[in-house]
Amino acid sequence: MDDDGRWDARHRDAPDPMPRPPDGLAGLLDVLPQRTGRRALDVACGLGAVSLWAAGQGFAVDAVDRSAVAISRLRDRAVAAGLGGLVLARVADVAGALPADVTGPYDLVVCQRFRDPAVLRSLPGLLGAGGVLVVTVLSEVGAAAPSRFAAEAGELGRLARTAEGCEVLRDVEGAGEATIVVRRAEP
Repeated sequence: MDDDGRWDARHRDAPDPMPRPPDGLAGLLDVLPQRTGRRALDVACGLGAVSLWAAGQGFAVDAVDRSAVAISRLRDRAVAAGLGGLVLARVADVAGALPADVTGPYDLVVCQRFRDPAVLRSLPGLLGAGGVLVVTVLSEVGAAAPSRFAAEAGELGRLARTAEGCEVLRDVEGAGEATIVVRRAEP
């Protein structure tokens, strides 16, 4: 089975997740920009728990995932929740690069459990002034077993520190996960 088929099968029978803020943003919700017209990007959004949460907070959300099943279910859930006008969900393989028409500035960029170094390096550049980036990936730090999908120790921290014009709000690793939260400075 190819990757698309594997992800479609995984999402076909999975229960609908509850809308929730991105992992790693706990205790930092007040750092999100509080202006009208806020935009969010959810990279590798899966079934859209973060996308639906962000839309519920008033963000216009661009959600991308390679699974047509996940995107279809997200669209249906957004419409059912009265958020269809705020969630633009589309199928896109983001391995290697985001689609060319995914452009900022965004007030919130989220990437949860999808590790592609080239894509991750591009995400800070999509932030507008005051915008927040939240990335959580599998990590070798505290993992039960090595994995080619896991970030090496310090990988996300290095990304955070090289994001020009951004301050690091959170950089944690352990229990097999790594999370960074960075914010682009206001002018």
